[in-house]
Amino acid sequence: MSNHSGGETFIKRTLEQLASSKEGKKLPLLLSSARLAQVALDRKDSDIGTMRTIFQPFKIACQSHQASLATTAVDCLGKLFTFNYWARFSGGLEATDEIVQAAIFSTPNQNQSNLAAPSRNDPRKSSTSNNSDNSTDPFDTDGIEDAFVTETSAISGVIVNAICDSFTPPAPGSADDEIDEKLQLQIVKALLCAVSSSPTATTFKGVVLMRAIKTTFNIFLLAHSQTTQMLAQTSLQQMVQALFGKFLPPEPVAAKIARNNSGVLLDSPQNSTALVSPLQTGTRNSVVQKYETESGVGSVKITQSQDGSSVIIENLTEIQEKKKKDPVVQGYRNLHLVFRTFCKLSMKPIPGTDMHGTDLRSPYMRSKLLTLHLLNMILTSHLAVLLVPTPLLFSSVTMKQFLCLALSRNTASIVPQVFDISIEIFGKCLIGLRSAMKKELSVIFTEIIIPIAEARATTSITFHQRKSLLKSLLRILTDPNANGGRVLVEIYLNYDCDLEATAQENIWERLITILSMSIQENNNAPANSVAGGVQTFTINSGLSYSNGPPSLTTHSLFTYTKDQIRELHATIGDHNEIKRRSLELLVQGILKPLVSWVFQKADADAKMTGESSTGGSEKDHSDSSLGLLKDSENLTSRNTDDPAQFQNLKHRKQVLIEGVKRFNVKPKKGMQYLLDSGCIPSRTQKDIALFLLHTEGLNKTMIGEFLGEGDEENIAIMHAFIDEMDFSHMPFVTALRTFLQSFRLPGESQKIDRFMLKFAGRYVQGNPTSFSSADTAYVLAYSVIMLNTDQHNAQVKKRMTKTEFLKNNRGIDEGKDISPEILETIFDEIQTNEIVMKEEHHIKIAAAAGTSSRDSSAALHSRKGTSEAMATKTEALFNNLNKTNKRTISASPLPDAPQEQGRQHQFIRASHFEHVKPMFSLIWMAILASISTPLQDSEDSGMIAIALEGFKYAAKIVCLFDLSVERKSFLSTLAKTTCVSSLYDLKSKHVESIACLLDIASASGNCIGENWTDVVSAICQLEKIQQLTAEVANQKNLDAKTRQNSLKKETRLLNEDAITSALCQSMTLKVDRVFGSSANLNGPAISEFVKAMCAASWEEITNSSVASEYPRMYCLQRLVEMSYYNMKRIRVEWSGLWVILGDHFNQVGCHSNSQVSFFALDKLRQLAMKFLELEELPNFKFQKDFLKPFDFILANNKDVKIKDMCLTCLQQMIQAKGAIMKSGWKAMLGAFMSAAKESHDQILTLSFDIVKSIFKNHFENIVANLAFPDFLACIVQFCKNKKNEKTGLQAIELLRQSISRIPEISKTAAGTKILQNTAAPTEKIIVEILSGSPVAMLILNGMEKTVTVSSQSNNTTPVASSQQDLSGSSIEEIYFKFWFPVFHSLYLVIMTCELEVRTRALNHLFDALKIHGATFSHDSWEIVANGVLFPIFDDLKSSKPESGGNTDNKFANRDELNVWVNTTMIQVLKQFIELFGQYLDDLLFCVDGIFDLLVVCMTQENETLARIGSTCLQQFIAANFQKIDNDLWEKFCSIFQHLFKVTTPEALFFDYRAEMPQEPLGVIAPPESDDAEAEFTNSQFDSPPVSNVYNSSNAVPDITGKPKPLKKDFPGIITNCILHLLIIQTLQEVLAAGANDAVYRSLSSKNLFSLIDCLERSYQFAKAFNEDMNLRMALYKMGFMKTLPNLLKQETSSVSTYIGILIKMYSDPSQERQGTRLEIEKRLIPLSYSILVDYNNLDPETKKRNVASWKPVVVTILNALIDFNETQFKTHIPAFYNEALNLLLHDVSADIRLVMHSLLVRTGLVFGITGMETEEKGTKDTCNSEKAEILPESMGKFEAKRVEQGDVLQESRVDLSF
Repeated sequence: MSNHSGGETFIKRTLEQLASSKEGKKLPLLLSSARLAQVALDRKDSDIGTMRTIFQPFKIACQSHQASLATTAVDCLGKLFTFNYWARFSGGLEATDEIVQAAIFSTPNQNQSNLAAPSRNDPRKSSTSNNSDNSTDPFDTDGIEDAFVTETSAISGVIVNAICDSFTPPAPGSADDEIDEKLQLQIVKALLCAVSSSPTATTFKGVVLMRAIKTTFNIFLLAHSQTTQMLAQTSLQQMVQALFGKFLPPEPVAAKIARNNSGVLLDSPQNSTALVSPLQTGTRNSVVQKYETESGVGSVKITQSQDGSSVIIENLTEIQEKKKKDPVVQGYRNLHLVFRTFCKLSMKPIPGTDMHGTDLRSPYMRSKLLTLHLLNMILTSHLAVLLVPTPLLFSSVTMKQFLCLALSRNTASIVPQVFDISIEIFGKCLIGLRSAMKKELSVIFTEIIIPIAEARATTSITFHQRKSLLKSLLRILTDPNANGGRVLVEIYLNYDCDLEATAQENIWERLITILSMSIQENNNAPANSVAGGVQTFTINSGLSYSNGPPSLTTHSLFTYTKDQIRELHATIGDHNEIKRRSLELLVQGILKPLVSWVFQKADADAKMTGESSTGGSEKDHSDSSLGLLKDSENLTSRNTDDPAQFQNLKHRKQVLIEGVKRFNVKPKKGMQYLLDSGCIPSRTQKDIALFLLHTEGLNKTMIGEFLGEGDEENIAIMHAFIDEMDFSHMPFVTALRTFLQSFRLPGESQKIDRFMLKFAGRYVQGNPTSFSSADTAYVLAYSVIMLNTDQHNAQVKKRMTKTEFLKNNRGIDEGKDISPEILETIFDEIQTNEIVMKEEHHIKIAAAAGTSSRDSSAALHSRKGTSEAMATKTEALFNNLNKTNKRTISASPLPDAPQEQGRQHQFIRASHFEHVKPMFSLIWMAILASISTPLQDSEDSGMIAIALEGFKYAAKIVCLFDLSVERKSFLSTLAKTTCVSSLYDLKSKHVESIACLLDIASASGNCIGENWTDVVSAICQLEKIQQLTAEVANQKNLDAKTRQNSLKKETRLLNEDAITSALCQSMTLKVDRVFGSSANLNGPAISEFVKAMCAASWEEITNSSVASEYPRMYCLQRLVEMSYYNMKRIRVEWSGLWVILGDHFNQVGCHSNSQVSFFALDKLRQLAMKFLELEELPNFKFQKDFLKPFDFILANNKDVKIKDMCLTCLQQMIQAKGAIMKSGWKAMLGAFMSAAKESHDQILTLSFDIVKSIFKNHFENIVANLAFPDFLACIVQFCKNKKNEKTGLQAIELLRQSISRIPEISKTAAGTKILQNTAAPTEKIIVEILSGSPVAMLILNGMEKTVTVSSQSNNTTPVASSQQDLSGSSIEEIYFKFWFPVFHSLYLVIMTCELEVRTRALNHLFDALKIHGATFSHDSWEIVANGVLFPIFDDLKSSKPESGGNTDNKFANRDELNVWVNTTMIQVLKQFIELFGQYLDDLLFCVDGIFDLLVVCMTQENETLARIGSTCLQQFIAANFQKIDNDLWEKFCSIFQHLFKVTTPEALFFDYRAEMPQEPLGVIAPPESDDAEAEFTNSQFDSPPVSNVYNSSNAVPDITGKPKPLKKDFPGIITNCILHLLIIQTLQEVLAAGANDAVYRSLSSKNLFSLIDCLERSYQFAKAFNEDMNLRMALYKMGFMKTLPNLLKQETSSVSTYIGILIKMYSDPSQERQGTRLEIEKRLIPLSYSILVDYNNLDPETKKRNVASWKPVVVTILNALIDFNETQFKTHIPAFYNEALNLLLHDVSADIRLVMHSLLVRTGLVFGITGMETEEKGTKDTCNSEKAEILPESMGKFEAKRVEQGDVLQESRVDLSF
């Protein structure tokens, strides 16, 4: 009530002022009404009468045309609005028609100016309408209020009308004083109060509101006072703020809209629903869809029941009646009217001359500028209001259309102020309304924005337009609230990836390409036309209006001068300005927002995965009542922009564009490409026709050419093409226009004829009553085309008249005439409206506009024509788009149909940052070219800074998405800018490029991969600059004055700024940051970084060391720092890292420059000391890997000083870190092993001293860390060093002591635990060392047994060998696991070292085995035998020819082997045999191996070795025969069988009968005068010898088909002969060994028979050879032997031994031998007799050698006869007697004579021939003594000396010499 009281006080005071004023007293009606009002006020009534009475005096005062009265009244009315006084009368105003007619709809003052009339661009008017409609009032509601005229009239509307009536615009030409400034101010204030202070419940009707705004607008335009103008402008702004501010959604909704950037899909039907506002409550059961038509509001409502079962169409009038009283409906309608009015005002053209377009003070220009700024303000501050999904706001088709047309008209303007604010509005649409204006924005982009951006100096686009556009776009995209990155991504998704969009709509790709071309463009533009050719810029463009509209008063604006007008229309300007603006837009406006959005989205997505959905659901619940985007819709949106799907769409679109390009060049090839690529689903005529009809971008001329071809397929496609068109219910000319819009008619008449025939048929098919037949339509169509050409072709001078046209078409309807009215209508339409392609229509309009004005210059004219053409074409596209939308809506009777149509044009919202990857891949080359051009060509620091910023952003993108090719290109290009060949070429941009590259490395180091090389090169370049600068500054050998002059001269040459930048602290910090942050790099990145640093370090050292003794080692020092930083990485990464670093230290440590090597070693030592402090877990080898470079340097650096330093470093590490060292021992010992190979005593001695100290102080640590095998390997290497035998002997001693040190460790519990824990792993290491050898398998088998036994005893699962629990094993078994490596090391020494060293090793080995062998298990002995003992003889075995000549042995050549055999083998065999005898029971398993070894020895070509083997075999049998069982004797016999077999020279026998060799030249065969021999030889074929009856069939090989021996075979044959004799002798001696023939007696008869069978076969073999004279002659004639070959020695030796054993067995009285006597007799007697016969047949003269050889055998036989017992003698002497007597026929030697004497005496005694016993006794004694003297010769005495064997072998060698 207080407001009402205050209002009454103001009213009374004002009434008194009106009544007392001078002008008031002259108006009686005013005085009377004032008195009545006073009375009404006193009554305090609230009825309508009281309100009328009170308001009447104010109305009279406002209409009195008295400024003072009107000023007072208006002031009071305005204050009453502030107090909301009139609200008390609102309740009584219902249905008062008088007030409605008299107040609200009273005719306004007709004298008001019509400046704000709408343009011809009203969307409800035709785009081709003339300017005749310019008189239409833009503030007119256009009938929108008609449906609401009967609504309740608010009192505020009556008052506003009265206030507006008080303003009387000055008449044209009136004086300034006729306009009362105070009244204007009061009117503006009052209207502002009325509009801004009225609540929503009393909202104005549209007409009243429009009049209030119009009045304020006219005051702004017509007032002369700057204050009034400013107040009016401000009031309009506040009115707009108040109107739209009342309908702002709640803050959460507005925030969501801002966050989602027009998140509501306004063009989708689901959002175009019934009115929904924050002020409405309740739920709706149906969806109301309203569509505005050209006449206003549609007349139907489409509803669908909740269950979707029925669709109801109702009259909207009923709905409107229900909404009459809804103030919210009226409020939204008012907003719609205000927005539309501003759009219409902004579209008004500037009338009059061209100067009005450049006079900013003119009312027309001010009107345009103000309305554009108000539109911008609405879009800026109240976007959320427009986005409320109601058809009255932005989801209205007309509202968007008005805004688009306003943009199309003004964005093409050449006036900077208009152009700038228009682009600002475009930016607001792009940022906030892009989802609602998808197609509209595409038109603006393709027809205005991009053409202006890609314009060049030779085009009609002004320089200011280009520059302003670039500045504005930059400002739009960099707005913090714009989320420019998302905008760009959505542009790409909705246009570049839209299959329905043409190549022209690839906005993202085109925009980047255009900017790139602008940046790279060369300044070849023509000189400016201004005087002097110098362009001076005085006009500002591209201004920002983010702080609100500027002052638009006449005092703040100006009129362009002539020079400024020229500048305004100039197409050229500062070329570098355009380049700079383009670069700024590309980098700061595109790349920067894109990168910002990508990383924000990536971070948000990462956080989203860890957040719960509870908070989000609660947050969005508040938005559900407003119909905005819900979570479900948001999720749907996220699913619709799947990156993979859009990448596929983009690929398909690129293929389609390529197909369109090819079609537009060559239609047939292009069509084939489209079919092959799948752009056209199939080759059917319908699919091809649909593609040609609906695909954008196809050249209409090429379509006509393709369809006009005469091929059957093309004709069929043409028919299908036309069949897809519907001409039903369409006028003929309209149908023909539609038909000809789809293609361009070809020029050939036949093709045109085919088209017209098909068109006529199709038209008549859709309009059957139009013509009698299709022929009529065909002829008429031809006639219309000819008419169109006649009327509009400039080359036709005499045009056809209407009469002529009618005459030409007489009788074409099957003889009848077509109605003249129809033909006249056709003629008039063609005459006034040419049939022309839509694409050419705007060109013709522009051409017409270009020739309409004759009073302007050509340049201005061209600019105006270009802008007009651009605007006209854009408007036409908007109107076509509008019509398409309306047709789509009107053609959809059901709700589902528009929904499906809406989905096709749905705006895709970006929710995945992965879209940026294909976006960038598409345009990265253009970006690279753009940002690299300034670095190469420009010296502008600003452009260079922007370009480098672009490199940073591009690097972030390529690194984030791992675009390897792009990353390499960008970073390598940037790196090229950092390189300078000389300090004098250094520029600031080089230093800035280095800094940029360092920043990229710091920010994206994990992703730059191989480009770390470029970063390192830049760092090296920076260091090189610093070094060169120091060299220049520190010149020597100059006096002060000369040096000063020199420095001055150099200072002039050097770029001091660049050098200062390179040497500044910030640059140093950048470099340090790169290295310091290396600890944060991931594994692959740090590896690449280190690789690059190592490569740079090596290059730095090698290049600088050539010219300097002290090379640069900057990178090496940095590598050491990096190692410190990264040393605490996880071990896996560090291991990979150290592989690279270690190799580099290896390389540097072996450099020829000792300074480099010393530096590397020192740094390596420091790193090692630091690294050894880090704890190493068991079973890891990081220390070992880290210390490997020391080993490499020791092995490969030839400098003794470096080697000494290396050893010193290792010694220091052992002293300092030996207690904590683990796997490092392996590397240490490996290094000492390398040192052990040195020939320098200094290095050798130092290294061995270190090893001795390790053995003394750290032996237990070595064992605990599994380095014991490495220690042994190191010791062995010292033993192998032949330069210092003393060291080798000391090393052998360490090996010996190692055996005893193992038990010493176990004396403590900790030591025992160490042995138990490390025994199995140590054994595993040995297995790895011996991998592939039999002993390795034995050890593995033993380990498996241990695991199995342990698991069985503990009932646990077996574990790996390296984890064996040996706590249950005996200590001796554990000892052996450490002893075996020592034994193996001794074995290596035996095989490879010098004589004294290996001799001592041999003794130590067998001593240890003999001492500790008693503790060995069977498995241990197997390991020792197969791993140590038998391998000693491997080289011996491999040297045999039958082994294949294996060269894999430990001796360099055969001479070394022979020396080793002759010096060491004898001792080894002897020691082995002794060891075998000592532990026979334990080593019995290896008896086969021993026998095989002896066989190998006895079959060697080396005679000495063969004899050694023979001797060892004899010793073994003699020493151990008592322990040998029968099985072992059988093996013994099998050995001899094998020896006899392998040494038999069977190659002597060959098939000489097949090919008898010819006698070689110079070879004479011995004479055949030896008749006895010839007879003996011949007799062997006549009758077989007696011996053949015995088992000798296998002795003589079959010669049938056997090839003859070659020359290379004879050395082997001779060797076999010699060895065979040795085997015979060995067998003889073995059987004679032992006291009283102990060995012989140990053998069973079976074994003896197997042995004598060998002798018998040997005898038969030799005999057969000796008797085959032809074979011997054949061998002789081969020329390889000087004498005739024979095997006489073998024959006699074998038979002698054979007979001797038989005689011994025959006379053996043992029971076993007695059982075999018969078999012995069968062998002995016939053989002996045969020998006697053969001996008697020898010719003593010619066969002296044979006689001498056989004589001992004969003596042996005779002595055996003599020794037979009486029974045996009586039985066999008769057979021998004659042959014995025949011996006397020859010259008898003493031995034969004596034995004959004894035989005859024995015969006499046995047969009683001699009677005296004494004589017999004496004779017998004599015979016995003689026999005793003869036997050593006849039997050869088994114990004969070895020298005789040498004679025998020598004799045999002579016999078979070649």
